[in-house]
Amino acid sequence: MQQFDVVILGAGFGGSLTALLLDRIGLSVVLIDRGTHPRFSIGESSTPAAGYLLQSLSQKYDLPQFQPFCKYGTWQQAAPDIACGVKRGFSYFSHQPGQMFQTEPAHGTELLVTANLSEPLADTHWYRADVDEFFAKEVKKSDVLYMDQTEVQLENSDGWVITGNREGESIQMQAAFLIDATGAAGLVPRALGIRPQLEFATRSRAMYGHFRDVRLWDEILAENGIDQAEYPFACDQAALHHVLPEGWMWQLQFNNGITSAGFVLDERHAALDWQQMLARYPSIEAQFAKATVVAPEAGLVTTGRLQRGWTECAGPDWALLPHTAGFIDPLHSTGIAQTLCSIERLVSLLETDWKKSRLQEQLSEYSDSLLAERTLIDRLVACCYRSRFDFDLFTASTLFYFAAATSFEHQRGQEQKQPLFLCADDSEFVQTVDHWLQLVSEYEQQPRVAKAEIRQAVKQAERMLTPWNRVGLFQPEVPHMYYYTAAPEMEPR
Repeated sequence: MQQFDVVILGAGFGGSLTALLLDRIGLSVVLIDRGTHPRFSIGESSTPAAGYLLQSLSQKYDLPQFQPFCKYGTWQQAAPDIACGVKRGFSYFSHQPGQMFQTEPAHGTELLVTANLSEPLADTHWYRADVDEFFAKEVKKSDVLYMDQTEVQLENSDGWVITGNREGESIQMQAAFLIDATGAAGLVPRALGIRPQLEFATRSRAMYGHFRDVRLWDEILAENGIDQAEYPFACDQAALHHVLPEGWMWQLQFNNGITSAGFVLDERHAALDWQQMLARYPSIEAQFAKATVVAPEAGLVTTGRLQRGWTECAGPDWALLPHTAGFIDPLHSTGIAQTLCSIERLVSLLETDWKKSRLQEQLSEYSDSLLAERTLIDRLVACCYRSRFDFDLFTASTLFYFAAATSFEHQRGQEQKQPLFLCADDSEFVQTVDHWLQLVSEYEQQPRVAKAEIRQAVKQAERMLTPWNRVGLFQPEVPHMYYYTAAPEMEPR
């Protein structure tokens, strides 16, 4: 029976990158996946923190092939055949059922938040079929044993025994440590009988797919005479959000003609299908008038409740990557950055404490970190869901996320620290978010909230966020248009 230090289950970009990093620190590694590449996947929108973390990891562990993927400009120079999209920031547009999108004075139904300084320095949307395949190909070039199309069974007794079948042939191996990057499949926690988390503040479900021939949103705006001169960037070169009474819709434009799009709906509202949702919002319906679904092959994905999680995320000889540990909602584009943040933390502790007595303590802290980050993301997302009835209040709720993201970027880049993702280890910030969530939840329950009361609440949010407001949130020169919130250009340690 073959013996290895680490077996990793799941060959998305997270599992593949972890395998390469562990190989770099001298551990023997196997990467196992039940499928093949390329394949449809979402979780596509990157952020400044994600770019910086990938850059830092690729430099520290001598993996220069990943350096170009940190910015749109270098990506296009080095790997134009790997599809991606330009992401200058986040854009939000508020809709009412049965009406074409309408502007209000002072951009009252629009919000654009800049994330970077120019198109060459822009973040990206990762076309995951191409990107994940590239990461997996890099694993194949390394000393890591890569096994796709492999079904496994797990047994944990004084280490791990992994048995299974690969293309009709049985496999059997032993591993000292197991990393689960299988996402919702959760092979390791299921094998160990870990309890799932059942309570979340967010309640949402989704319908999504990849499309061709989706019209750009700025074309719809132009046709309706809506002036975009004060926008800090082209609104489609972003994680574009349509904010709706039922939830919201994402749109991510790739440079191969494909658009990733999905409705994410508050589970507390009546269930509507894709066509019913389009019919309620004529401006969005106009975008999809000639659109066709191109992936997945079976057609649009419709989910049950998105929120899930395990109450333990690591043990003495196992660990979960974040998307296996749990998931909340795609609203704030947290997936790629949190995965990279946790990979950095996990690989570092394995490098430092492999086969040392303190490894178990370090893994316990790693588990706690994932639980804390998931709880904070849940609260940040729930704040936005419960504020949707008023766009000014919704905007204030989004700024709690942007305060967290920019503070994390600052601490990580300028103060030479390794905080938890989105500053989830800052107890004062976590308490502030909880306070805001309680406040907006109370407003949501009221039949009507006066605009004067909303204005006072927004001022209260500004005061609450003062310690973490590093980039001029709440006070843009042009209302709802944030030109100067771009992340600083950081040099990796």
